[in-house]
Amino acid sequence: MKHFFVLFALAYLGASLCVWWLSGFVPWFLLPDFPFLAIVFSGLFVPGIAGFLCALPPALFREITVSAPSWSMFLGSMALYFASREIGRRFLLRNEPSLLSAVVSLLAAESFSVVLLLSLSGARPFSFLWGAQEAVRIAWTSLIAVPLFLDLSVRWRRVKE
Repeated sequence: MKHFFVLFALAYLGASLCVWWLSGFVPWFLLPDFPFLAIVFSGLFVPGIAGFLCALPPALFREITVSAPSWSMFLGSMALYFASREIGRRFLLRNEPSLLSAVVSLLAAESFSVVLLLSLSGARPFSFLWGAQEAVRIAWTSLIAVPLFLDLSVRWRRVKE
């Protein structure tokens, strides 16, 4: 239950901070995606059905706060949870470089899927400026994820012992 409340609070406070308080002052690509981080953390470190339940509220926050077609962000977030769960099962992610590469690869895969879906719908989403902004967003969110994930995982391992 602690996992659920901590990740719920992290996702809600991060989403509200980024969407409602800072969105007019800070460019979108400098704001970390806290619901994304909560979903990935629950997939990587929270085992079983508890991880799935921890990923549901942040997925709903992403659906509400992102202007996308109905249920597309929620379903994408659930796919992100299952992908991060498989990565967490198959690889040992206890050190910084492996955790950073996992988060960067998940963010890059999500960005690529958005570009692919927009391209298939007939839009031209990709430009050099958008690519640079997306690279900054991926780097910034990944650099925030590593200390946050390591701190939370160490704290929860200590609580279990």
